[in-house]
Amino acid sequence: MAFQVPVRVLAAARPSVPAALLVAIASSTAVFTATPFLLSAVSEEYDVALSTAGWMSTAQLAGFVLASWIGGRFLRPVRSVFVIGAVIGVVANLGSAAAPTFELLAIMRFGSGISLGVAAWIAWQAAFGDTEKTGDVAVVGPLVGVVMSPLIAVILESVGLTWLFVLLAVITATPLIWRRQVPTTDRLRPHRTRHTPTRAARAILTALGAITLGGSSVFVYAAAIGKDLDGLSPLTVSLLFSANALAAIPSARWTGRRGPAGLWFLATAACALAIAGSRSGLVFGAALVGWGFVFFMGIPAAFTLLAERSSFPEERAGDAQAVMALGRVFGPIMGGALIAAGSEVTLGFAAAAVMSLGSFLLLYVDRQRFVVVRQYGAWSQARASVDPAQHA
Repeated sequence: MAFQVPVRVLAAARPSVPAALLVAIASSTAVFTATPFLLSAVSEEYDVALSTAGWMSTAQLAGFVLASWIGGRFLRPVRSVFVIGAVIGVVANLGSAAAPTFELLAIMRFGSGISLGVAAWIAWQAAFGDTEKTGDVAVVGPLVGVVMSPLIAVILESVGLTWLFVLLAVITATPLIWRRQVPTTDRLRPHRTRHTPTRAARAILTALGAITLGGSSVFVYAAAIGKDLDGLSPLTVSLLFSANALAAIPSARWTGRRGPAGLWFLATAACALAIAGSRSGLVFGAALVGWGFVFFMGIPAAFTLLAERSSFPEERAGDAQAVMALGRVFGPIMGGALIAAGSEVTLGFAAAAVMSLGSFLLLYVDRQRFVVVRQYGAWSQARASVDPAQHA
């Protein structure tokens, strides 16, 4: 199976995170990778508008938000939770394959989202605050995306929507092979005490929510936008999505200094504007590929900043996943409404504006990184320390 390719690559790379967690993230990413390609197929299969089909993505992300939020507060990252999450995903995908109505399909995708949220929360909480582990988890998405984007397009063209959901069920079950690597007890957190996030952490979480809201409003519909451009076939668009994922691999695994996360997300905002606002296939392709690199330069940098500004970093892992997923819930709603109104250019500007606000908030939290700010702070302290009597 093509899904095994990124799994073998990860094993060969000797990652610092257990294979069970990496495969869980891989399966979660595979399902999310399928979403942009599913919208057009669902629209045709159930005879609903493309904007209505977007509610399927919204339902899935709502389940993801719920699971991420509950996971960080009421659950523990243990084997029983890991197994239950995977089983829910299998049932939800098989139910999606057999769903006779769009409404029932949306309910099944909500269940799928719960499964994806549990998988993501367990993996990210194990890596949060550790640069090497964060990089190992972050690179999984691009690796899976490279393989899955063209595969999904081929499956939809050859066997249709039903068998694609069956494949997603098989993929969701794959992490169960490594279930014994997940501990049966949570040794690090024997108690369920929760701590209030710091002011800086709340600001970073707000910024991440805004960035993903604006980004998902464009990215979820990027495949549909690309297919409407002259010179871009469905296969070409799927290959561009693979290139997007391929460009993200070196940035996700970057071991040097990344710089401020806010600057990378400003570049992502520019890509969103180009994807939705340009009528050129060349600009669309360049922006989609560029998005992969700059976005995955920003995500680990933002997570590192969040860990640094948090008193209890491991508790913020679920919060970060929840707010980002919440942004992905409302992003497709905003994008669907503007696309339904025939306002793709407006969508591009709206998405870029929201993402820029989040980016500037990150830059403000991280302002001490900039030399001019540090120099001004040192000058202010030196001036305040001077005895006024010396100038009398």
